[in-house]
Amino acid sequence: MKHLIYSLILVVIGALVGIYLPWYAMGVAFGLLAFVLNMPLKSSFLTGFIAGFVLWVVAALWLDLQHPSTLPSRMAQVFPLKGNVFALFVLTGVLGGLFSGIWTWAGARLRQK
Repeated sequence: MKHLIYSLILVVIGALVGIYLPWYAMGVAFGLLAFVLNMPLKSSFLTGFIAGFVLWVVAALWLDLQHPSTLPSRMAQVFPLKGNVFALFVLTGVLGGLFSGIWTWAGARLRQK
């Protein structure tokens, strides 16, 4: 239950940071939150990964729904995804999850002695 609350806090703060700051500031915010909230080191990467995955997939879907374009389908053809836009969104989520998970782990690691 505690990890779900951490993930929700990370998603909300990450969304707010993503509105006003560059994309990489979200990682710094996740690291600071992991440090301040004293997240356990063993589960910090997974918590950050889940929060980042959800945040980046929802952001990609939201942008695609708000501004219909052929760009996602063309990008899905550039990558070896056979034109599957959903797979492109999942790939976006995995990359965002890795980025967020590493920063969250780093923030939790700073708390360790």
